[in-house]
This record gives sequence, C-alpha cells and structure tokens, in this order.
Amino acid sequence: MAGGITTAELVAGVSNAGALGTIGAGYMDDIKLKKEIQKVKQLTEKPFAVNIFALNLESFSSDVQVMQNHLNKYRKVLGINPGKEVIRIHDYMEEKIHVIIEEDVPIVSTAFHVLPSSLMERLKKPERKLIGMATTLEEAKMLEAAGYDMIVAQGYEAGGHRGTFDIEKHPNGADITLIPLLQSLVSHINLPIIAAGGINTKEQVNGLLEMGASGVQLGTKFLLAKEAGTNKSYRQALLKAGITDTVITKAFSGRPARGIHNQFIEQMEKANIHTNPFPIQNELTKDIRAAGAKIGNTALQSLWAGQGVGELKKETTVEEIIYSLI
Repeated sequence: MAGGITTAELVAGVSNAGALGTIGAGYMDDIKLKKEIQKVKQLTEKPFAVNIFALNLESFSSDVQVMQNHLNKYRKVLGINPGKEVIRIHDYMEEKIHVIIEEDVPIVSTAFHVLPSSLMERLKKPERKLIGMATTLEEAKMLEAAGYDMIVAQGYEAGGHRGTFDIEKHPNGADITLIPLLQSLVSHINLPIIAAGGINTKEQVNGLLEMGASGVQLGTKFLLAKEAGTNKSYRQALLKAGITDTVITKAFSGRPARGIHNQFIEQMEKANIHTNPFPIQNELTKDIRAAGAKIGNTALQSLWAGQGVGELKKETTVEEIIYSLI
C-alpha cells in the first residue's frame, strides 16, 4: 500500500508474526526506499517484500489548467498555493530496482503491468521471488510467460488501485470479483495463486485456501493496525464506513481506485471535468490530499479501502490481526 501506510514497523511486524510484510514503494524515490529497507532490516530478520509499479511514471504535461482552475478552489479554502501550470514527474523504477538488488531484498511484487524484460533479467535469481498482480486471466498468462514465480488474483472488491494493465480496455479496472477470478487462475495458471480483495476473516482465508489459493493477501484490514501510517481522520472514516460506502473513482489519481465516497469525489463527478491520466492527476491533487490529512478533513482525502471495510471495528496490533486470521 503505497503512500506512507506501510511503515517499517508495520512491515516488520507482519513478517515477525509469520506472514509477509511488504513495503509499498510505488511513489518512493530510490533514496527513500533504501532508508525504508534498512529500517525494516533493523526490526526483523524474517523475509519481507518490496512492491513497485511495473509502469513508467515519467510524465510531463502543460495541459492541466482547466483542472488546476477547479482544484484551486479547494486550495484557496485550505490556504495553500495555487497549482503549477506545468507538471513533471520523474520515474525511479530502474533506480529502485538497483536498490532492491543492492539491499538483497528476497521478494519483489509488482502492480499495473509486467516488468520490462531487461529489469526482469536483473532481478531474477533462484533465491529471489517475483510476485505479479493480475485482475484477469489474460494478465496472469502474461505474468506467467514473463517468468514470475507467483501471481496475486486481485478481485474487484480490493481497495485502492487494482493492478489492471489496460485501463483503456477496462476504464474502471477489470470488474471480475475474487471468487471467479481465483477459480479461473487456479484452473489455467501453473503457478501458486494468492487471493486478494475484501478478505477479513479466518473463515474467508480457509475457504479461499480450500478453493486452491496458495495464500492470501490483505490490505484494508491493516489500515487500522497501530503500526500503520494511516492518519487519525482516515482511521475514523474507516471505522464509520459501511459495506456500501466504497466506490471506484479516478478523481484523485486518474486511475480507477476503490475508496470511501466523500465530498471531493462527488464534486468532481458533478463538475464533469476531464480527469488527467495517472500519474498526472495524482500529482495535481497531491497537495490538496496532504493538506486535508494535516487538518483532519476527510472530505478532501483519498480514503482507499476495499469492500470489506464495513467489518472493521477497532484499531489493533499487527500481531493480533495475523493471529485472528490463522
């Protein structure tokens, strides 16, 4: 879970409890990633993973004024500077791969596509495992052909950005729920399949393992872990949310993601302004989201959460979460 949620304490806590902690490094640069990896190593001797975007984030756009004019209304209320007229984003993928190799991270997971073959060659070795995220059978076959070791079957129920490769083909992300997706991948893919999306309970875990999953992956449940980097107002919104309160939106990032419906999403839909593609839109709203978090205003934050959010009842430790599932 990128964006500061996966603190070193969270990642190490998950690994120390017997599961696999993962650093969400999608938005990190190589310097930040190196520091995070070294922090985790100080807190655990167990294996952990790093998750990166298998997508070139290098972006430039000067065609953002219409969106900026709309967003400046929020900035004025928040008392922050107007948005820039030109957006530039640097891609740190190759630098992060270098850090992962240098720090000898044993497990790497990717989202949004298949890593380029040149980077796959640099990462691949017998003692390092690669996990790819798939939202369709077609994507899973691409990951298998590329040489990945395991595949996450990520259902429509999942929170935040799902790993759908082709957003033009699937504008709101692939809409296949976890159960049929898992069945499809288990039947047609000759790799271990990890189930993800809306998982909250031991009974769900056991059922998915019975269906052929080799493991499960959870995100939303850990947002309320005491070790997570989730801010206070975000935590309160998670505790209040019901099972029907999440929606798929491009308003914050330009890429479909599931989060708790709020004022920003609603007003963006009503404004009917063309949303810039990811990661440009993500960069455009970054300062507003940060300012909203700083003052505890959930109406302006991207409150990513899966459909199981309605089952979250209290904050707890990572260890308690893991033990409740096994």
